Amino acid sequence: MKKPKQSGKVIPFPFREEFASEAHAQTPLRRYIIQRRRNKQEYQEANERKKEGGIGLGILGLIMAILAFFMMPIVLGISGFIAGYIAAARGSKAGRWAMGLSTVAVILTLLLRPFY
Repeated sequence: MKKPKQSGKVIPFPFREEFASEAHAQTPLRRYIIQRRRNKQEYQEANERKKEGGIGLGILGLIMAILAFFMMPIVLGISGFIAGYIAAARGSKAGRWAMGLSTVAVILTLLLRPFY
């Protein structure tokens, strides 16, 4: 096989390679920008996963909160509040409603219990 001719300081075609990005260190600003983009993508992916996971638990909390008005208000109210809190932390609006209704059910029970 023939050796390619070299004219001046230009390297012939089969041997040209780009290694400039590996040869120099990244600047701190560039490193910061890349890290920030990665963090933003991870944050968005985590929020999407949170929103998916809270819907069922929020509805369960709502059911327990509504049942707390009719039977076992302390047990179902506190359970509904806990389920609602976890669902709200995962991004569900139903979880906030469950927390509110459970709180109302428990407070009404504690206020009205002495009169029965």
